Amino acid sequence: MFQGLPVSERANQLPKEPSKKTGHNPPSRAGSSRASRKQTEFTLYGWNACRRIFETRPQDILRVFFSQSRSPQLKAVKDWCRRHKLPYRKLDQESLNKVASSVHHEGCVMVVRPLKPPSVHEWIEAGLKRDQFALALDRVENSHNVGAILRSCAYFGAQGLLIGLGETQTAVNPSAARMAEGALEMLPMLECRSLPSALRDLKARGVMIAGADPASKKELYASKLRLPCVMVLGHEQEGLSAPVKKRCDALVRIPGSGDMESLNVSVAAGILLAELSRCASRQFKTPPE
Repeated sequence: MFQGLPVSERANQLPKEPSKKTGHNPPSRAGSSRASRKQTEFTLYGWNACRRIFETRPQDILRVFFSQSRSPQLKAVKDWCRRHKLPYRKLDQESLNKVASSVHHEGCVMVVRPLKPPSVHEWIEAGLKRDQFALALDRVENSHNVGAILRSCAYFGAQGLLIGLGETQTAVNPSAARMAEGALEMLPMLECRSLPSALRDLKARGVMIAGADPASKKELYASKLRLPCVMVLGHEQEGLSAPVKKRCDALVRIPGSGDMESLNVSVAAGILLAELSRCASRQFKTPPE
C-alpha cells in the first residue's frame, strides 16, 4: 500500500492491522475495547470539518488518513503529526471509504478525541444576554439536518444548539459533523435528557421560548420576538411534541405561497435564525452615522 511514498510520509505510518484468522481474541475483551474506543475516539471526515479541528484543537488529533490529491494541502498537518509522533497514512479511495464509513469524506479523515459536551445546567445558569439567541431541537432525526442546522447557528451567531436526547433525537455523529462544515468547533452543542425541563429553566431566567409550528396562525414576521430568545424546531414530520409546546411563549410559522405544506427543518432553521439575527441588530445595535 505504501510503495512509492516518500520517506517523510512513511515515517509515522500506522501499524498493520492484526490478523483476524486466528480467532484467539476473547469476544468479551474485543467488545469492551470497541466500547471504550467509541467513548474516546470520534471519526471526523470532510475537508472543512478536518481543517477546522486542526485550526482549533490540533492536540486532540489521534490519526490522519488522506488521499493522494489532498496530500499537498495537508503539509502542515503532516508536519504536526511528525513532530508529535502521530500516525498518518495515505490511502486509496476504497480504503478511505472504509475508514470513514462513508463516501463523502472529500479525501480527508481524522480520528480525534471527542468534544466533551458542555454542561447544559451551567450554560443556563450563565444565561443569555439581552441581545442573544439560541436554537433547540425537539426529536430531529436526520443527521444531515442536524449538521446543516449547526452550520446555520454558527453563521448567524447563535449562542448554542440545545438538543433534547429523547428516543428519536439524533445526537451529533460523523455525518452531522461533516455537514456542519467545522461549526461543531465554533458553538456549544448542549445535550439534555429533558428538553421541556431545560426550556422551563430558561423561561425562569427571562428567556423567551418560541416554537416553529406550520399550523400556527401567527406569522414569523408579524410576531414580536423578544430577546433573549430560544427558538425550538420539532420533528421533521410530527413537529413539536406536546410537552415542548406547553413551554413555548409563542408559536410562529414561516409564511409561504401555500403550494407546499412545509419546509425542510434545516431550511426553516436558517430562516428563523436570520430573523432572530435581524431582531438583535435592529433592537440593540447602534445604527451607523
